[in-house]
Amino acid sequence: MLVHELLRDDYTLEQAKSLQEKYKQMMQSDQEYNQIRDVKDIKTAVGVDISYYRSGNVEYGIGCAVLWNIDEEAIENKTFYRDAINFPYKAGFLGFRECRILANAILKLSTRPDLIMCDGHGIIHPRKFGEAVQLGLSLNIPSIGVAKKPYIGSSKWKKMARVKGKKTPILANNPNSKRKSDSDNELLGYAVCLNDGYKPVFISTGYNMTIDAAIEICLATSKGHRQPEPLFIADQLSNKRVKSDLPKLKQEYDFKVI
Repeated sequence: MLVHELLRDDYTLEQAKSLQEKYKQMMQSDQEYNQIRDVKDIKTAVGVDISYYRSGNVEYGIGCAVLWNIDEEAIENKTFYRDAINFPYKAGFLGFRECRILANAILKLSTRPDLIMCDGHGIIHPRKFGEAVQLGLSLNIPSIGVAKKPYIGSSKWKKMARVKGKKTPILANNPNSKRKSDSDNELLGYAVCLNDGYKPVFISTGYNMTIDAAIEICLATSKGHRQPEPLFIADQLSNKRVKSDLPKLKQEYDFKVI
């Protein structure tokens, strides 16, 4: 069942923050929101990403969903969804800006995916409710965050060897801080190198997945790029769709790629 409340983008920042807190507490206390999937059950993963452009005074996003068959290492399907962006860019609220468009792209797929991969954070978030959590919960599909930039937490990722499979934890607090004990230092996720020679990505759980399963799937779906292949392709295709639409849009509007 869709959680439509989390797919709207017409909230104030305070309203959005209240919803993050509300659903975080629900997920912590209700077993319905904690049915962790076995990694063996994950046969398909959908990578989602958005590219932006501006037409006049309106900002638009073109979302792409790439359905990836993990065993066959191949694309099964891809879809696009375009619409206006109504929520401003604010750190910690990316889900309210993008989830409506991403969800619609996923719902256009002919097959329901077993897992969603987001180019954003999961519980590496001040309220443990990043875009990957919000999108997975909204659609009731297990999800993980695979971000390209760090957000909160303490990690030694800059010192990592850039070798596939290398990882280092992202902790809620600096372990060298005298104000916090090790037992209080929560694991938020990992910085992981998915391919030799590339910077790490920042992986965290979203909805109904373990961090170990998230890392295993990311490594299994990586084929020579910094990101897992479904995310890399979704990024490439959404950008390509914006550029292919550029001549038509230029004829009608004052167009600017963001």
